[in-house]
Amino acid sequence: MEFKKHVQVRKEKFGMVIFETLKEKVFVTNPTGAEIVERLKDKKTPDTIIAELAEQYGADAGAIAEDVNCFINNLVRQEVLAK
Repeated sequence: MEFKKHVQVRKEKFGMVIFETLKEKVFVTNPTGAEIVERLKDKKTPDTIIAELAEQYGADAGAIAEDVNCFINNLVRQEVLAK
């Protein structure tokens, strides 16, 4: 998975800003969303992201998986992330 070439990503204090330049759409994430985006930029798989976040936060991977997969699917639906 990777961001489409017409997408710009910028880290901010509050999270991440994702700018889709063709349709001029802006998406804003919170700090957790920014962590997912950073890992996606590093070309990590959803399973790896889920495992890393579960370990980092000492949380159940199953609960994290639902949120991570929902977040990623939303980026795909918004046409900023290519599957």
